[in-house]
Amino acid sequence: MGGTFPIPVDHSMEALPADSRLRQIYPEDLYPNGNYVQLPHGRVRYWVFGPEDGTKVVLIHGISTPGITWREIGPYLADKGLRVLVYDLYGKGYSEAPHVTFDATLFVVQLSLLLQYIRWDAAHIVGFSMGGGVAAAFASSVPHLVAGKVVFMSSAGLITRFHTPNPVDTRVPIQGYKELRDLQSSNLPGYKRSLQSCFQDGPIRGLEAAFDGVARVAAGPTKQPLKVLIIHGTDDDIVSYEEAEKIKARVPQAELVTVEGAAHDLVVKDGHWQIVAESLEKFLK
Repeated sequence: MGGTFPIPVDHSMEALPADSRLRQIYPEDLYPNGNYVQLPHGRVRYWVFGPEDGTKVVLIHGISTPGITWREIGPYLADKGLRVLVYDLYGKGYSEAPHVTFDATLFVVQLSLLLQYIRWDAAHIVGFSMGGGVAAAFASSVPHLVAGKVVFMSSAGLITRFHTPNPVDTRVPIQGYKELRDLQSSNLPGYKRSLQSCFQDGPIRGLEAAFDGVARVAAGPTKQPLKVLIIHGTDDDIVSYEEAEKIKARVPQAELVTVEGAAHDLVVKDGHWQIVAESLEKFLK
């Protein structure tokens, strides 16, 4: 059975009026040097910033909050001399929502083609929440694109049980972004569909083989085992702390940084994001 070509897509925030509330909360120019690239599954918004000769790092956001996730940590890393790539996953923010299954492979292909487009041979990979699942799938399936280091932050990928039948509908993963999530739901026709597919088919669960792969693949030009960092808050009620322990069990070489008292919003919460950012800087440089 043949597929449809080109793949149909639903519009992103790019199509909304510039003065819309959604674009005021999450401006297109939140980070410097932003651009779009047309890829087979739709247009993708990305930003590359920090010194051109800096160590390259990709920041992958989670299931519902797009690239604004990194509003504190991205500029911090750039200021410390890293070359940072932030982008919106398909179906969120300024990236279009293709009419396909939102599984790990879709997101691996998205990032692979984006790196090719910006002419990065390899980079260190940081994934937050569902983005951690993307990072594991990416590092295990295309290790030649990984410069040698991977970070799993509040990472999903191995979740087997949820607190509610569908947390997508009831809880906001990052506190403070409820309006952003609700406006995406009402303004972007593909957003809810992408959330539902990510929840059912996406890199939230079932990635045992990916994390096992991370433990044994050789990456980068020198073909060395990956260096791995896990960062997780003790009070995370979206992706519980035991998920960090499950990842650590599958990736024995990983270093685990525990952020005491931190919830799932440790990427943006004052007092917590600084601990995360300093840990990242130390590990990546």
